[in-house]
Amino acid sequence: MAGKNIAQKILARAAGKEAVATGEYLIVRSKLPVTSEGDYLSRGPIQVMESGAKKVFNPKLIKIVVGHAGAGGGKTIGEARRKIRRWAEAVGVPRENILDLGQQGVEHIVAGEQCWVLPGELYFSVTDGHTTALGALGGFTVPLSYESGAYLVKGVSWVQVPEVARFTLTGKAKEGVYVRDIYEYILGQIGVTGTPNQVILWDGDYVAGLDMDARFTLCANALFSSAWTAIIEPDQVTLDYVRTHTKEPFDPLYGDADAEYSQHRSFDVSAIEPQIVPPPERTHVRLLSAYEGMKITKGHIGACTNGRMADMRVAGKILRGHKVHPDVMLNITPGSVAIYRQCLTEGTLEVFVDAGVFLPAPCCGQCASGTTTPLGDDDVCLSSGTCNYPGRMGSDKAEIYLASPATIAASAVTGCVTDPRKFL
Repeated sequence: MAGKNIAQKILARAAGKEAVATGEYLIVRSKLPVTSEGDYLSRGPIQVMESGAKKVFNPKLIKIVVGHAGAGGGKTIGEARRKIRRWAEAVGVPRENILDLGQQGVEHIVAGEQCWVLPGELYFSVTDGHTTALGALGGFTVPLSYESGAYLVKGVSWVQVPEVARFTLTGKAKEGVYVRDIYEYILGQIGVTGTPNQVILWDGDYVAGLDMDARFTLCANALFSSAWTAIIEPDQVTLDYVRTHTKEPFDPLYGDADAEYSQHRSFDVSAIEPQIVPPPERTHVRLLSAYEGMKITKGHIGACTNGRMADMRVAGKILRGHKVHPDVMLNITPGSVAIYRQCLTEGTLEVFVDAGVFLPAPCCGQCASGTTTPLGDDDVCLSSGTCNYPGRMGSDKAEIYLASPATIAASAVTGCVTDPRKFL
């Protein structure tokens, strides 16, 4: 009999079973917090309100993060925030579990900083698909959908044990080629149906050499190849990170050496060059060199994909001593209050201000429907956000290209798409 992979082991633990098989349906529980959006009325709270339920399974485990719209969004967002706050108070969610503006950031970044996800455990969110970023902590992290309300009331949900696709990354990346470039290259190779309803397991010596910020980025966009989530088995880097960010006990799990996978592909990252994703298709990834010299009007560094401290540092390294081009508006949005504070401590904020960067408060910012700096009809934006479809950041006539923070910072200085290695 073949061994079990890490996804099977985590779901078996959550179901209270000794072992489970791919395709098996389970009723599962999670001992971890469940997070909900605080800017928009996400499906879970709406379903609870509409059902007339007066109680939730454990109000102390519900976390509400005001992070998508930031300070923008207008009256509709303001009313939604008040409504979800009244609901949270009515069902007994502790005040300290509601992270409001000035106390928060991007939900998936805050959850990683505070280790709401623990190695070896199942974690639910009732917000969006980028919950998968937290799989970097060695947990099984998934968003709930139409069953969100039932979970908030009952504290249980069902899952079908998924297949696992194993992607092994080897080699050393070239200077100026970052984990965002690596991910986009692989997405371009496997396509939108590369991992249908599967879990992506990232491993290999390249992954082992990544810090936690890079691992979160690698896992954040699993949904674009139709995966359910992504995961990295915990190693010493993971364990050290978790132990310094929480006092909660945990028991990591690991796949067996003879575990079976739906597919196993290897990628040598040493041959990969900087990448760019032109609109409107998310998986039509191209070499950055094919677009060098194209003029841009907006730049955006941030979001759940690249709003972490490592991203702030690389942007600061490139922008130091330079000014943003007069024809470009560069928006850099730190992903959390903790990251904003670290930027202040290290002097990175001063670099940004001196360069002429627009600095919103921590939030999803421009990636979330352009709530901080919406795009106009003729704008051409280079972004580290998640999506490039028309209308994502404002006008549906604007163009959104996706790239690494290094590429965006370099391009913001020159006013056109630029290989970041010219600044490194």
